[in-house]
This record gives sequence, C-alpha cells and structure tokens, in this order.
Amino acid sequence: MHAFKGTLITSPTLEGIRPALRDHETMILTILDALLERFERNRDYPFIDTKLNIVTGADFADAADPSRDFRGKSAVFGWIQGRGLEALVGHARWLPNASVLTRAQRDDRTARLTKMIRDVFERMESLRARNAGRLYFTMTPEGEPFEIDDSGRRRPVNVADTPMNFSDLFYAKGMLAAASFLGLPSKVEEAKTSFREVAADIAEDRFVSDQVQFDPKNKVRPVPGRFSHGPRMIAIGGCSLFAELTGEEEWFEIGERFIRHILEKHVNFGQLPELELHDYFEFIGRDGRPWKDGENVLSDPGHALEFIGLASRVLLLLRTRTRKSPSQEELLRRCVDVFPPIFLKNFENGFNRRIGGICKAFDLISRRPFNSDMPWWNLPEGIRAAAELLLLLSGDSGKNREILQALADCSNGFFTRFVNPRVHLMAYQTIDEEGRPCEIIPATPDADPLYHTGLSIIDFLNCFRRLPRRRSRPRAGKQ
Repeated sequence: MHAFKGTLITSPTLEGIRPALRDHETMILTILDALLERFERNRDYPFIDTKLNIVTGADFADAADPSRDFRGKSAVFGWIQGRGLEALVGHARWLPNASVLTRAQRDDRTARLTKMIRDVFERMESLRARNAGRLYFTMTPEGEPFEIDDSGRRRPVNVADTPMNFSDLFYAKGMLAAASFLGLPSKVEEAKTSFREVAADIAEDRFVSDQVQFDPKNKVRPVPGRFSHGPRMIAIGGCSLFAELTGEEEWFEIGERFIRHILEKHVNFGQLPELELHDYFEFIGRDGRPWKDGENVLSDPGHALEFIGLASRVLLLLRTRTRKSPSQEELLRRCVDVFPPIFLKNFENGFNRRIGGICKAFDLISRRPFNSDMPWWNLPEGIRAAAELLLLLSGDSGKNREILQALADCSNGFFTRFVNPRVHLMAYQTIDEEGRPCEIIPATPDADPLYHTGLSIIDFLNCFRRLPRRRSRPRAGKQ
C-alpha cells in the first residue's frame, strides 16, 4: 500500500488537490485495517471496537467498578455501532475503487469486512430486539440501556415508550446499509419502518437527544423550548442513503422537507439584522427565532458544513432523476445559489487559520469563538461538503476558487494537526487553541469508526473521480 506522506495542498485547483488523494486513501485504509484487526483478535466482543487512546494508542482498560465505567468494553455506544455499520458497508462498497491496493488486497479486505458486518449486525439486532426495536447512547453488551448520573454512576433507562433518539436514527441508517449489503430484504423493510418513525418524530419535534454530556463546554442536554437543526441534518444524510440504495421517491420527499426547514429556520438570509448574512445558528426557540444562551447566539460551524455536505449528496442524487417535481427543480436551483455562500461564511466563522482547525462553537453576536476547542470531525466534513459543492455547481460559480481553497485548508489542517502517524493514522478527537491534542470527548470516548472520517473522505474521492481533469494542450506541430 502507498506510504502515507501527509501531502499538503499548495495550489487550490483541481489538479493541485489530486496529489493528496492517495494519502487520503491510505489514511482511511490504514484505519480500516486497524478496525478489522481489533475485531478479529477479540471474538468475545462482537462489536466495533474503537476503545483506545488516540494519543498513546493504548486500549482503554476494563474498569474496576463497571457501575461507573463508560470507557471500557462494558459500555457499548449506540452511536458508534450504528455509525460504524454504515461506515463499514460504505468502505466495502468503495473498496473496488481503492487505487492504492492490488485486486487481491481489495478482495481480502472485502471478505473480512463482510464477516465483520454480519457479526456486528447480528449482535446489534439482538440488542434491539431486547428493547422493543430501540437502542440508546450507552448500553451494556447484553443490551441494557443506561445513562450516567451526576455522581458518575450508571442508571438504567427504559427506552421502549420514549420518542426516537439519535441512536435510533444512526442505527436505522446502519441497519439499512448492512441489510442491503448482506441481502436481507426483510431487514431492509424493518430499517425503512424505523427510519419513517424517526423522521415522523423529528418532523413533529418529538425527537429527543440521548447523548450523555462528557464535555461541560459542549452543552448537549435537552432544554425545554430549544430546538436543534441536528436531527433533521442527520436525517438528511439518511435520506440520501435510503434514496441511493432503494431509488424510492419517499426519501427524496423527506429530504426536501428537512432541507427547506433548515434553510428557513436556521440560516440568516437578511431577516435577522443582528446577525450577518448566511450565518447558520444551532438552535431556535418556540418563536422560531435564534435561541440565546445568555447574550450569545451559538453556531457550530462544523455542523453548518456538515449540513451542506449531507444536503448536497441528496441533491446530487436528485439531479440524476429523469422525473422531478416543480418543487424539487426549484429547490435544486435555490441550493445551487445559496449553498456556496452558506458554506464559505460558516467556514470563515469557524476556521482558525493559525492552527488549521474549526472551533466547536462560535458566537454570532460577539463574532468570536465561544468554545475554541477544535474537534477532528468538522475538517473531513468540510472536505466532503466542498467537493460535493463543486459537483453541484457544475461549472464556474465565481466561488469555485474559494471553495477549493477551503477544501485545501481542511485537508492541510487535518494532515498537519490531527492525524496521528503512531496510532493507525487515526485523528486526535480534539485539539486546543494552541494546536495541542487534549483529553476532551466531543461525543463518545470511543474513536470514530470511520463515519465522519472515512465516509466523508470516500465521498470526496468519489466526487474527484467525477470532476473533469484539466485537458493538456497539444504540443506545437502536433495535429
């Protein structure tokens, strides 16, 4: 396999970016190999295992007191397993295009991946069956959901009769991916049913976040009367997956409604004079106005980029359909117009040019970072969003060079500040405002199972296969 060099992009052009593509391939394949090896060496733990310290490479130790453990193998994260199933299938589907592997190497990884997907899916289905078709953020390996109280001790949770949550949303996507890949039509139908239930709860604002807050600066606990764009954003990503794998109109319709909602409710198009044009805010109140945290109106710039990437993926699929409704045609035209300035504005809001990362939270009133810590995930999400925007624009919008520069900045920052060459080329979860890795947990202590990193980069690589290469000029005297 190609040796990782961390190639930096010095020219923000399509041809200037291409030399970094092989390093991106090598990075995600090296992480994939680590996930396969960790799964195969520990057959009594039939889950995706990313329980390791990215700084040191050491596995998390089993806790002396399991009632307080959230790092070791007695704690299974619904988010990680659902995201991970989607990611593993995405990598299996992409492997035939991996240019840095031989055919034999691709075939070997595909066979091993198939077994891993099947085993993890079977175990997760047993956990879901125990809970009337539901999952939760933190669970025991036997499937008992639990939360963590203020003293750090586990407290059992009954999720059977509660509204849908993020674990259900992530797993509905992973379930469809796995069931489709493994050829299980009855499970495909179950995934559709589950995703419909999730989408209905989101549309009616019944959906709840099941995330446990590990970082006091990342305020994720539900607040009455405060509504996040997040569930719709993640569901838009689900719509693209369901639409791609089934071809059914239903998922385009849900995706359109959710894209329109976010554009109407979470982006400033001039209706809010106290904010700048194209600012993207995280929360709204019951009155539909931006939610204030004290005197602050918070934005997560990475979430704005993630929305652009996930929505663009739906729109790129929609554009290939021969029959589109007038509403869908209008949405395509509108998004081609407004997505570039939304992407560029929120990248500008969040990107720390001195360090090369994107801050976790930005205050749209003071125009300064509210939480200057920089998680890893928003850079690959920014890379995907930029690449898909270039495809969506289908030509020179006048913003192409700025989008390419943002893509280059994200790639360079990721390779320079986040990729740890000593630990499988995995990314540090968080760096501080001085660029140092820090022990901050953005969502789970488990490392990314190639969801933000791998799936984003695969979409980026796929986009670049479809973007036109610069034609070389014929030499003088040649006809």
